[in-house]
Amino acid sequence: QDVMREMLQSPRQHYARLTSLLRRIKDSPEASGELMRWGLSLDPDIYRTQGRVLPMERINLRHSSFIPAKDLTWNKEVVREASISATAVNYWLLVYPKRLHGLAKDLVAAMESACGPLGMHVSHPALVELKDDRIETYAKTIQSVLGSEDKVQLLLCIISSSREDLYNAIKKLCCVQAPVPSQVINAQSLTGQPGKIRTVVQKVLLQMNCKLGGELWGVDIPLGSLEVPDLSLTPPDFFSGHPPAPQKQLMVIGMDIYHGRSRGIRSVIGFVASMNHDLFQFLLPQMNHCLPKKIIVYRDGVSDSQLDTVLKYEIPQMQKCFDTFENYQPSMVVVVVQKQISTNFYTLMAEQFTSPPPGTVVDHTVTSLEWQDFFLLAHRSRQGCSIPTRYVCVLNTANLSCEHLQRLTFKLCHLYWNWPGTVRVPAPCKYAHKLAFLSGQILHHEPGAQLCDKLFFL
Repeated sequence: QDVMREMLQSPRQHYARLTSLLRRIKDSPEASGELMRWGLSLDPDIYRTQGRVLPMERINLRHSSFIPAKDLTWNKEVVREASISATAVNYWLLVYPKRLHGLAKDLVAAMESACGPLGMHVSHPALVELKDDRIETYAKTIQSVLGSEDKVQLLLCIISSSREDLYNAIKKLCCVQAPVPSQVINAQSLTGQPGKIRTVVQKVLLQMNCKLGGELWGVDIPLGSLEVPDLSLTPPDFFSGHPPAPQKQLMVIGMDIYHGRSRGIRSVIGFVASMNHDLFQFLLPQMNHCLPKKIIVYRDGVSDSQLDTVLKYEIPQMQKCFDTFENYQPSMVVVVVQKQISTNFYTLMAEQFTSPPPGTVVDHTVTSLEWQDFFLLAHRSRQGCSIPTRYVCVLNTANLSCEHLQRLTFKLCHLYWNWPGTVRVPAPCKYAHKLAFLSGQILHHEPGAQLCDKLFFL
């Protein structure tokens, strides 16, 4: 608790601690002498500069759109109104131990009740009751059922308690050996206060929709400087079946790396491209007869010392992939995403320091002289200080302006479907992180190809 109290200081407390430290350094003969020996001096106050706040984004659902509340969350809206698109869940399995039969029955009833407002259709599941909750029982039963059924859309397992070994075994089975989207629910999360099961079920249904290819919400993304006057991550032409217009030939990619803790475990890279159908079709040239003309890559997990490595080694390898297609040379924007930074921002209002509002951008004075970079605070922290994220543009052959890149980045921070609110990094990075962690920490293997077009890792 003492450590957390120190870590979660308010902006006012943090500022007071910083200025106190600066005073102590100034008043210390030893510290002052050492600084003087190196020809250095410290300002007695923190640096003050100007920033900008990007406009609030409108969140689009299937039949409506809205501006989020000041805390930039939309928990209530996503469970009251239909998602942009939903996949009908016609054939799915519910696996549970015999002693949780009553809870499984309540879960199914709650799901059938809650799916309507979300715009989902969920049929009654095929129930698979286990004699006990041993790992071997789960594994053998799931393997047997999936081996004899090829039409299963999703497998949902109820486990009696939080057991990492059982969870990992189920995920390995459903992601590698018999690939099918899967969901694991801890029975303890379904018990307790009245109404708790409905809240949990709503979140589970949203996750199921994502894992089956549905889309929860979107934001409008016009990119004028990319000659994309009407690019949107929302309908109306999702289901038209027609090839996209040339101005929509854009792909967004997220990349992150999981480094194994133990020696001998290789690092795993998560690579996620165009989460949304309107962009995802570009992965399938046979469907729309064209490839993306512009590709924007967000590369997470790179320090300053590795920027040259990305520029000289990673990017040429990506560009080499274009040679797979004849006469194909798309323009690229590669942006390095840095979360582990020491820079912090405060808003000064009436001589009081507070956390800046989400959408705050600083792109001058405190930025790099060598690289095109900017700081963006996309989320609101409930405790302590909100820490910005640094974005470094290491390649820009698309001539995307800094302002458009900032706006696009902020918009993408609204599209992580596992959280109805803004997140600290663009959604493609968040998805790539989840995929890399699942593969490196739990699966230790590449997931089945049957899952590659779905957000099965949420």
